[in-house]
Amino acid sequence: MYVEDIIVPIISVPKNNDKVFKFLGSGFFIDRDGYLLTCRHVTDSLGKDEKLFAYQFGGKKRELELNIVKSSSKYDICLCQSSCPDIDVFWPFTDETFINLGSDVEVYSYVYEPIGADELPFRQRYMKGHVSGLSREKSYPDSFELSFPILFGMSGSPLVAHFPIQGETKRKTCIAGIVYGSRESQVVHHTIVESDDFEERVSKIVELGLSYQPSAIFSLLRETGIDFDIDVFSEKNLE
Repeated sequence: MYVEDIIVPIISVPKNNDKVFKFLGSGFFIDRDGYLLTCRHVTDSLGKDEKLFAYQFGGKKRELELNIVKSSSKYDICLCQSSCPDIDVFWPFTDETFINLGSDVEVYSYVYEPIGADELPFRQRYMKGHVSGLSREKSYPDSFELSFPILFGMSGSPLVAHFPIQGETKRKTCIAGIVYGSRESQVVHHTIVESDDFEERVSKIVELGLSYQPSAIFSLLRETGIDFDIDVFSEKNLE
């Protein structure tokens, strides 16, 4: 399995000029029928005279045109579909039963980085950290707060977690959410050094990434009425 074939950059291409494109964000395929999840704000940035594509540049190296199937009215999530992505193995989803405060999570994604006319305007980025909190704000519903920021271009990538399985040597890799942005940055006083003559304050910027919980994804998938070929790993499976 090529991670770059499942987690892909999302691009737009003008209908009258397929020689140029614009990088919009990231997305990931969830089954063999070509269904893909990304963020609604990624697809909303598509111009009326543009077409939407997923760009596989791992083992496949091809562009797959995307059609928007349904956008969530509550969450910043959008379901698209392309022709078959020609992938045999997909990561299962997990539900919230395995994700807690402090759970280790990671994001494999793409970020915007133009470096020249002959180079792709994005590059791969890997971030790793943990679930640092559960959002209580109405503007960030059903969300995990992450210990690392979600940079421009990373929105629409899966939140990935690995779980040890009793009796097995390899951990199980699952999709635990979909990242969609960061909370407002805060300047926090880190250390204060005082003497009779001066005071030195060292500050740091704290920026928390945001990921929807699996329940938000499942809510959109249920709304479509489509029978998806996906697996969900939960404690119920182990009973």
